[in-house]
Amino acid sequence: MAEARRKRQVRLALLLAVTVTIAGGAIALYRSQLFEIRSVDVIGAERLTPAAVRSRAEVPEGATLLRFPASAIKERLLSYAWIEDAQVTRDFPHALRIRIVERKPVAIVDTGDKFWVVDSTGMVLGEQSLEETTTMPILRDIPAIELSPGQASESDVLSNALKILSGMSAELRQKVRAISAPSIDETTLLTTDSVEVIIGEAVELEKKDVIVLKIMREQAGNVVTIDVRSTDRPVSRGLGE
Repeated sequence: MAEARRKRQVRLALLLAVTVTIAGGAIALYRSQLFEIRSVDVIGAERLTPAAVRSRAEVPEGATLLRFPASAIKERLLSYAWIEDAQVTRDFPHALRIRIVERKPVAIVDTGDKFWVVDSTGMVLGEQSLEETTTMPILRDIPAIELSPGQASESDVLSNALKILSGMSAELRQKVRAISAPSIDETTLLTTDSVEVIIGEAVELEKKDVIVLKIMREQAGNVVTIDVRSTDRPVSRGLGE
């Protein structure tokens, strides 16, 4: 009995010693510079430069792959309006990998005194200077619109216009140079052919799209106004009417 007790005590002592050794080794490894971050690889950057993403990430000097502020790095990245999502992962032995999803600019909002780049959700990505060239449509005449970089617009009128823009076919979108939106019901496409297309609310967009393109093809060079707010009774007016 005493011998069995002694053997159990010896086994426990050995187990404790091994546990302490492993824990000590793990702590030493965690505190060491063995896996020091020597490079930060950026994936998914198109409009942004990898250098800009690294600058925004602010990976601390001396950080290792075992101890780096992953949550803080991701938070800093997501605070940048152009970045919609970000993932921070390890690439042993010495690289940190940042994978980003950029927001896609879809339109320029004219607020009267400034031009703002926005994505399809109404997120304000930044200011557009007059010197910069763009093929994106201009959204204008939106009432009481106030925009700030990094903030999503709360304007229902702007949201409706963006839904229209996102919901139209590529063929029709290529013809749109601007959208006038003094109200949801009066939201109107201004085309490169000088045709005004009154869309109204962003409903039945596929049907409205088909009707508009059909009228523009059949009355090319003559039609000046198309009203598809009612898809059952679309109205078109030509020159001289």
